Order: sequence, then structure tokens, then C-alpha cells
Amino acid sequence: MTLPIPELDRASGAPIWFQIMRAIERSIAEGVWHEGDKLPSEHALCAHYDVSRTTVREALSHLTTAGIVTRRQGKGAFVAHLPGPSAWTLPSAPSLLGEYSEDGKSALTSTILRSGIEPLPSWAAAVVGRGDAGEPDGYGFVLERVRAIGARTAVHVVNYMPRRFAGLVPDLREPRASLYNVVTRVAGVRIARMHRTIEAAIADRTLAPLLEVEIGHPIVVVEAVAYDSDGAPIDFSRASVRTDRLRVSVDTGFDSTGMSGADAAGHYPSARASARGRPRRVQPTSANPANPSKEQKS
Repeated sequence: MTLPIPELDRASGAPIWFQIMRAIERSIAEGVWHEGDKLPSEHALCAHYDVSRTTVREALSHLTTAGIVTRRQGKGAFVAHLPGPSAWTLPSAPSLLGEYSEDGKSALTSTILRSGIEPLPSWAAAVVGRGDAGEPDGYGFVLERVRAIGARTAVHVVNYMPRRFAGLVPDLREPRASLYNVVTRVAGVRIARMHRTIEAAIADRTLAPLLEVEIGHPIVVVEAVAYDSDGAPIDFSRASVRTDRLRVSVDTGFDSTGMSGADAAGHYPSARASARGRPRRVQPTSANPANPSKEQKS
């Protein structure tokens, strides 16, 4: 039986269940099946791909967890309601990763992959890699997370910060904890402004499994530097975004009186809101995000 879904790449290093999951997800996105449509049976998928039922069930299980399909006992799997990509709006003043919902917590859920004092990349170590006495030592606090809209993974982000922020980890373990909210509330540091660089990229062997896409899948990378009220950089970050699940837009408005903590973090709608049809606006940036003088001129 021939099904209207992509074939597998048997030479790929990606697990077979993962390829089946992505094939079904792409077919739904392309309109092969619509909301409420019944998917091919497990038996049909096994025959089409020449795989075991265990492999097919694992693919369907991941699709169910992500809210892409629903499974009904004795009836099969059906396409669930799928909203368009949510929107991550970056104000032109301070913003790293829009984090606040109306209750002051993050609109996204986060899973911490690693955190602690580590050697920093050279570009971050030059500014935030200092010891307790202020001497350069190349070490800092590293926080790596994956972030999801509901159960749908959308962002991988790594933050590089001065080592004094390592004490914030206990407050960040709650899945909806906001990094910048914790920085302000616990550490007493207000983010005064941001510099961002937005560019197109593709998922490599490291990012692909974290974002649940195949190697080479197009993504958007947002690199940012956050400055405190004294003009000192206190956070370097690199966020890799699945734009099929989260669209990036930039708000070019600016209020010279500053922004509240919630506004400074940017804005997400609720996980159920759809941003289909919204234009994406990209803010021109300097080639060197670590140089505040260039940002002032832009």
C-alpha cells in the first residue's frame, strides 16, 4: 500500500521512529491530512515502511505527546487541532527571550540540560569571564535549556553569564520560571538594554535532536547581549528557534523612560494563540554585539 507521505532515508543516522514521526508531521503541515482526519493504521504504516509495530507506535507516541495527533481506543490516530506558530516579539529595547505571560511566569516551559561554572567561549569570556576579585579567568555561569510551547519543543538556548548568577539555579528549576524575572527578583539586577543579531541557520548534529528535527532543517538563530543599568554586559545568549513553531518578530517602538521587567523580556501569546499570517520584521544590528558604542550608533 502506497501512502502519501515521505519515504525513509535508510542511510541516515536518524532513528527510524524519528523519521516516521517527522514524515507524518510534515505531511500534516503540508495539508495531506487536516484536523480531524484519521491517519493510516499502524498496520498500514508498518507495511508502507517495512518496520515493526513497536517502531510505528513510538513515532505515534511522540506525535501524541506533542499534541499533533490524538489516539482513540479501538479507532486509531487522528489529526489534532494545530495552531499556527506562536509569536516571539522582541521589543527594540531590552529583550533576550520573551518570557512573561500574564501571571509573571514564562509562557514557555523549560527543561535545564546543564548548568554550572564552566569555561566560556572566547567571545563571552572576554567580557563576563571574571573571578570573584574581578580578574579575567575565562570562567562563568552556563545555562543550557530547551523550551517548549505546551509539549512542542520550539527553542534551544544557551546563556553565558558572570559566575555570581550560578546561585539562581534553584529558582530556575520550576518549568515555567523566567530567567530575567529571577535575575531581577532574586539578584536585584535590572536589564536596561539589549543588542541582538538575527540570522538564518540550519540544525546541525547537536541541535537537530534537541529541536526534534532532521539535520539540515532551517532554523533562526538569535544571538543577544544584555546590559544592566550601569551598562555592563551580564548575559550573552544564543537561541536556536524552530520557526515552524515559533515566529520571530521585532517591535521597533522605543520608550526612553525604560521598560518594566515583563516588557523587557519580550512577549509570547498563550500556547493556544495562533500567529498565522503575521509578518516577520528583523531589526538591523551591528556586526559586533559586544560593542555597545556601535549599538548606540545604529
